[in-house]
Amino acid sequence: MATTSTLTSSEMGTVVTVIIPVDKNGQVDREPEPFRIFKGLHQQVLWKASDSKAEFNIEFEEESPFEYKQFSNLEPYSGLVRREVLGDKGKYYKYTVRTGKKSIDPGGVVNP
Repeated sequence: MATTSTLTSSEMGTVVTVIIPVDKNGQVDREPEPFRIFKGLHQQVLWKASDSKAEFNIEFEEESPFEYKQFSNLEPYSGLVRREVLGDKGKYYKYTVRTGKKSIDPGGVVNP
């Protein structure tokens, strides 16, 4: 389930949290909800595993709306959407979540 929380007053925007469901062995067991963020609201994504001890990697294999294409449990924040990316609720950004030997391919949308 994706949730939204407000950043501290010294920062702009909000963080949309995407929970990566993992089983008792720390393996992804089903697809997380797609992220839906608003560029105009300066939102960013925070990926978290349902078990805080689980390790995961995120990779945008084709196009990433963010400055970087890879994220992990050690670097879980996406940062803001790149300046040249236009918000488009019809464009879907696909990424892969890997935990150990399992992977799954969810995605997300950047709204204007």
